[in-house]
Parts: sequence; structure tokens; C-alpha cells
Amino acid sequence: MSSPSVSRPLDLIIVEDQKEVREGLRYLLGLDPRVNVVRTFDRVETFLEALETLPTPDLVLMDIGLPGMSGIEGVRVLKKRFPSVIVIILTVFEDTDRILESIRAGANGYLLKNTKPDILLEQILGTVGEGSPLSPRVAKRILEEIQESGEPSSLSDYGLTARERQILTDVVNGFTYREIAGRYNIAPSTVKKHILHIYQKLDVSSRAEFVKKAIREKLV
Repeated sequence: MSSPSVSRPLDLIIVEDQKEVREGLRYLLGLDPRVNVVRTFDRVETFLEALETLPTPDLVLMDIGLPGMSGIEGVRVLKKRFPSVIVIILTVFEDTDRILESIRAGANGYLLKNTKPDILLEQILGTVGEGSPLSPRVAKRILEEIQESGEPSSLSDYGLTARERQILTDVVNGFTYREIAGRYNIAPSTVKKHILHIYQKLDVSSRAEFVKKAIREKLV
């Protein structure tokens, strides 16, 4: 599966058991020409069965509290079969256990359903090329978990430049790429390059790892 380009919309599947939420997401995301909502499902089991005949999607939005198989178990099964598929948990749950369990299962991001529609769309569109989204309150939960665990911190600054440290702090605080660009009067593409360099220096591959490492090692 190749990453979507400007000439091809992002193929997306929604797994959500509440009809009004499911149809609302389908409508909202379907308004943007960069997104192609392929199908929606109310259960993980029917979704996984349909993947036998459907083209592999670029991204899946997965609820946690589903009837039958949970969304977290669905992520685990899906990532084993299709490791390249980006899976974002979209849920009302923000307790630390569910957040960390989802990430360990292979989720690429964790967003809350009360995320503003424009921010939600931007986070979804940015996942393929820019990493993995976390709602600010989710990042806060990870911070609390790290603080309570008492994990040791590192004295290394990883060779980050002053601008990279500014952007790292903004990402941890939940700013979007567009907002960061506006703060420093630079192009979003420049922000993306800075964040790619930070990922490389910290040796992380997802936003969840990025935030956790930055907080644990007191880089913010």
C-alpha cells in the first residue's frame, strides 16, 4: 500500500457502533475531497471479515467500546494482518490504562470524540506523512503516568537546536502543525521537516513515543 498523495484521496474506514456518531463522521470527513470514506462498520468482526474482499485502506478510525470484540483487540488483530494500515483510536475514554493498552496494541494515535471537527480532520489528514496524533488531554494522561511511575530521566539534550526544542514543546502541548507554523511565521512544510529531524534525533517513530520520551527525559 502506498501513502496517499495529493492526486489520490486517503482511503478511510470507520468502525463505530453508535449510528449517529458513525454517520456524522462519514458526513464530516466525506466533505473533504482529500478523504474517501470507503465503508463504515458497527462491529470489529464484520469489518475484519469485509477486509477479505475490500482494498486495504490507508487509515482506520476505531472506537474502543464496541459490541463483541473491543476496539483495542481489533487494533491488535488488524495490525498483525495489515501492519502498514494506520489506526487511530477515536473514543470518549481518556483513562491511562486504555490509552497505553491501545498504544501497546499498535494504535498509531489516540483522539477524543470531543475534538473539534476542523482539528480532527487536520489530525487525520496529517497521519500518513507526519506521524501519529494525540489529543492534548491524552498527552497529559501520559505525562501523569510517567510522573507516577518515577522513571529515571536522561541528561542528554539529543543535539536539539533551539527551534527544535520550541517545536518539541509545542507538539507536547498539543499544537497542530498549522498552529506551530503560525507561531513562528514559517511554512507548515518547514515544521514538518523540523519534527522529522526531532523524531530522528530522539529515535522515535510515533507521536505517542515522541511525547512520552520528551516528558520522561525532561526535554520540555
